[in-house]
Amino acid sequence: MILALAVAGVGCPCARGAVNASPELRWWLFSSFGASKICPEMLKRGVPLKLPQFGAASVGRFFPSRCDVQVDDAKKAIVMTASGTGYVMLPFTRRVGFYVGMSVEYLPDFRLEDDGMWVWGKFSRFVSQPDLRVLGVENPVVNLATQTPFGNVATVIGNGLVASEIGRGFTVVRQDDGDDFALGHLEPPNKPKRHFETREGRTSLASDLTSVYTRSREFLGPFDVAGEGAALYLRGRLDGAPIRYAVVERSVGEHWRRQYETAEPLGPPPGALLASGVAAPGDLNLGFPVNRGTYYVVLENTAPPPVLGGALGEQVAQIAYSVEVGARR
Repeated sequence: MILALAVAGVGCPCARGAVNASPELRWWLFSSFGASKICPEMLKRGVPLKLPQFGAASVGRFFPSRCDVQVDDAKKAIVMTASGTGYVMLPFTRRVGFYVGMSVEYLPDFRLEDDGMWVWGKFSRFVSQPDLRVLGVENPVVNLATQTPFGNVATVIGNGLVASEIGRGFTVVRQDDGDDFALGHLEPPNKPKRHFETREGRTSLASDLTSVYTRSREFLGPFDVAGEGAALYLRGRLDGAPIRYAVVERSVGEHWRRQYETAEPLGPPPGALLASGVAAPGDLNLGFPVNRGTYYVVLENTAPPPVLGGALGEQVAQIAYSVEVGARR
């Protein structure tokens, strides 16, 4: 959802002042240069999904696969229509894969500052309510009407996760060492939280906190690597259960993820592993040399699930992480 604005001359302080002072000029710049970049950027990366009851850690992801943007000059708004698939992992339902399509109206804006560019998508309304369909469930007795402590499954996924997350709007801060994304509205100088400072010479691709439940996976990415002689770096702090990690090329990762979303039994990747290993709780500092291309970093908690699918005895792996790209060490 990075609205990159290709505007010549905005590095000049006088130009920044003129742009920031004029809503009409900002809208013209956005509608002329930025709107066409929304869908290409949105389709690049999975969106973490969170529930307030579980704190700041994500419990699933949504991966857009189709996107369309319509510009409304009269309202100074955009309507983004997007669809894709994803998964959530909850203690009582276990793994649930889903498809969702939605049409959302945003009021976009941006501001130029010395240390970055703040780009906002302020939520206005759902043009159409999310169309939610379950693709697969790990627990065979679970369906859309199944009640959990947080409401039925349809409400948890559709309203508690997808609608509430998308409905918060978003902020993107573009900096010299990477773009940071956050749900909600952040005013300068506030920036989305980075769990680790980006190492010199690297670009930050993602930074977040996620929970990986027993017998479950987290698919981070996909991440683009544009240059040769590069490496992906995974830095983090792992608490709880150990994890198994793997790096795979995008086509392998997406086939693997679709198997996961349809609740097939956990199995090996449907293609080559470029890197793999096991990480014990503690600090993570891993590097993966890769060629030019697009990759997933897959995390798996292989501990046995709790008895009867409940939360008692759950060995959760919680990871604060940063994914970066840079030259090989």
